[in-house]
Amino acid sequence: MSADQIFSAANALAMLGWLLLALYFIIGQRISLLQRMVEGYWIPLFLSVCYAVVMGLLMSGLLPAAEGGFASIESVRSLFESDYALLGGWIHYLAFDLFIGSVVGQAARREGISIFWMLPIWLFTFMFGPVGYALWRLLKVIKKRKGLEALV
Repeated sequence: MSADQIFSAANALAMLGWLLLALYFIIGQRISLLQRMVEGYWIPLFLSVCYAVVMGLLMSGLLPAAEGGFASIESVRSLFESDYALLGGWIHYLAFDLFIGSVVGQAARREGISIFWMLPIWLFTFMFGPVGYALWRLLKVIKKRKGLEALV
């Protein structure tokens, strides 16, 4: 598969993961397969394995890699001159952001927090990773200070 094909497949899989997470939040345990998929973190796990495969192939020389390193911003930029290295980085973002969104979503569901509070948090987690997580932590502080009724 080309880097473009893997990129498209990874994006589609991540979007499916976010959709399943929202459905899980709404209908929860009524569909056991959905519950197992979300609570088992299966899609983030599969994306993580894809990341490991891409990175393993890059590091072994079986996929074209660019020169670079981690000592400076310029050397990191050089690493991403390879489409496959850029793909690996992108899959890393997709997997980790979906994992964080899933962890946060399951905690919110257990705590009875409304999906209307979670949708913007998930959007920020999907688009800006750490910002979504920071918003989740802020919401937890508000919940602790004001009580659950302020968030349902």
